[in-house]
Amino acid sequence: MNPEVLSLIGILVATAFFIFGIFKGYHVTLVSILAVAIVAIFSGVNIMTALTDDYMPRFAGAVSSYFLMFFFSALFAKSLGDVGAAQSIAFALARLARKFKGHEKLAGVLCLAALQAVFSYGGISVFVVTFTVLYIAKDLFQQLNIPWHLYTCGAIGSSTFTVAMLPGSPQLTNLVPMEFFGTDAMAAPVLGCICAIFCLILCVSWVVFQLRRAEKSGEGFEPTGTALLRSWDDSKNVQEYNIPLLKCLIPSIVLIVVLNVVKAPAVVSLACATAVSYLIFEPKNILKHLKNGALTAVQNTNTALVALASATGFGGVVAAVSGFDFIINALDKIPGPPVVQVIIAINVAAGFSASSSTGQRLALELLGDRFMSLGIPLPALHRLCAISSVGLDTLPHSSALANTYYMCKLSYKDAYINNFVISVVCTLLTAVFCGILITLGLTF
Repeated sequence: MNPEVLSLIGILVATAFFIFGIFKGYHVTLVSILAVAIVAIFSGVNIMTALTDDYMPRFAGAVSSYFLMFFFSALFAKSLGDVGAAQSIAFALARLARKFKGHEKLAGVLCLAALQAVFSYGGISVFVVTFTVLYIAKDLFQQLNIPWHLYTCGAIGSSTFTVAMLPGSPQLTNLVPMEFFGTDAMAAPVLGCICAIFCLILCVSWVVFQLRRAEKSGEGFEPTGTALLRSWDDSKNVQEYNIPLLKCLIPSIVLIVVLNVVKAPAVVSLACATAVSYLIFEPKNILKHLKNGALTAVQNTNTALVALASATGFGGVVAAVSGFDFIINALDKIPGPPVVQVIIAINVAAGFSASSSTGQRLALELLGDRFMSLGIPLPALHRLCAISSVGLDTLPHSSALANTYYMCKLSYKDAYINNFVISVVCTLLTAVFCGILITLGLTF
């Protein structure tokens, strides 16, 4: 058998094993190492060589790239919890949700999605968003007795329309096509907005379905929230804070302004927001809060970062073997109409790399010129590529998912179905919808 084909089979088997292992509750690090061994055996690579030359450099690279951002994200989130800002925001959102009689839980989930959308469209990384909204979401869901596994439905705001569909998004997913097509971040605004509305309708429909199913079974915040409660310092003594909402939002506003207006790095922006959080609420207790907050932040960072780095390391091994080259080189042989070629190529690259931006870059480096020769107006092509990249990028071996689940004390078995429907099914259908609109002549 062709060595490249055998290596490809190994990648598929290893990915299936990875998914099976984490769904069975095994730690992602153990599963990733065993999956690496499978890839190495099928690819004719020494297992130790794969681990030391490909797995560990990517693992260490993830730690190096994300440690400071994760630490300051966790510290910022802890500061919002320490001063009562997160709780106050949560209770304000809960009060708002209760105004929608008969639909309180749906309103609560959509409030979380809206929060994530604001942060995401404000240019904040999905990893930072997870840390930041966790403290708010916990109290919001607990007050409204929403099943905790529906926390992952917040991906509506951080992994769909704000990332790839709305024009002007500062996220990498929307910026990568600019490098290849000479377009700008506002490419095809009408097409993008229509696709965003279509995607939102699909996503909200799923949330409604999940809430109805939970209501029929009598499911509330627990049992999926039990593990989170056990890890939470004040889980048994939730109290309402009466801090003005605007004051509670000031630290987050500072974060977005410093990041997008001052153009400071994410770490600096988070540090400034944390300082503002403590200064405007409890300036006399800064040292005490920093001591306790730093300890919690390091623990949360280490837990989440090891999970993310493990998934990243597995991806590094996959990208280094001949089977991956076989996949990438086969992308230029995809048949069918132009829009179908783009959708399939971008999704396959995003799926195997477990990253929307990386998948786009890989596909466009190989096929960018071919895509531009297909006759699709470049702004519409930009939007189609961005939307296509947020489909298969959220398969279970995604490092972003590993980070989210370990932070939120959720199992893949309980939570992944929401990510799969919202971040895979709904976004794939939106990419197809976008392709249909382009074929019908809507390209602006």
